[in-house]
Amino acid sequence: MQVGSLVGVGFAVLAALALAAQSLAVRVGTKTQSVAAVTAVMYAVNLVVLLPLAAVVAYPDFALTPRAVVAFAVAGLLGSLVGRLCYFIGIERLGSSRTEPLKALFPLVAVGTAVVVLGEEVTATLLAGVVLLVLGGAVVTLDSRDSPTTPQGRDLWIALAFPLAAAFFLGVDPVFTKIGLAEGTSPLVGVTIRILAAGAGFAAYLLWRPARTGGFESLQVTRWLLVASVANTVYLLAYYAALARIDVAVVTPVLGLSTLFVVAGAAVFLQGDERVTWRLVGATVIVVAGVVLVVQG
Repeated sequence: MQVGSLVGVGFAVLAALALAAQSLAVRVGTKTQSVAAVTAVMYAVNLVVLLPLAAVVAYPDFALTPRAVVAFAVAGLLGSLVGRLCYFIGIERLGSSRTEPLKALFPLVAVGTAVVVLGEEVTATLLAGVVLLVLGGAVVTLDSRDSPTTPQGRDLWIALAFPLAAAFFLGVDPVFTKIGLAEGTSPLVGVTIRILAAGAGFAAYLLWRPARTGGFESLQVTRWLLVASVANTVYLLAYYAALARIDVAVVTPVLGLSTLFVVAGAAVFLQGDERVTWRLVGATVIVVAGVVLVVQG
């Protein structure tokens, strides 16, 4: 593997670690703050870091084209707005150790899109990966039904829908990111546009919400919200840096390592909030193996 590819893999590993740290911090943060509050703080930290950094580093040639702007904006609305909200709601309702394996199903979306829209070939390796992903997701679902810390009945199925929706939107996101990067725009500028678009969409939601609920929500910035926000910013920068150097098919399975990191972290740091079972650990390993097979197929 060439040096540039090794650097790309290194960025992907960093992104996976940051993603896991974000997930665990969000789990703690949503005990006292709403998902909307967590998301608002995260966008604020993202922009405080990214806007001046992009303005200084990329000036004067930002290498932006209309196609790149649209691609990064769509990626932001899908991944950093809708996908992020679904992911955080899943963590709030199911816990990070059960949301993460379901969110890790997102390669199915990318592969399914490639097969249906682009006419790519379905291989035996790909089908084996799909079977493992479905099996792993089913095991997580069964484990959630038996866990005393998760909702039950109809509420459980509603809760499960959120990480699955996150997997869908996060699966579409890399396609648009790659389109934007192919225009020659730097990862730093690209991720800044992504967050600007997602932040604008979230701001519109915040303006609409008081009209429906009758008032603004109080916000208390805690250390866990700041930890989650900094971790998310590191994740975004490392994720875009990885995609700029290596293929999505390489970045995706490495990001899947975040599932292992989250389950391990929950077992160590969140023993009072989450019940990590051996069945859940087995499901996590199955999901990660399925991700690897899907992207190699």
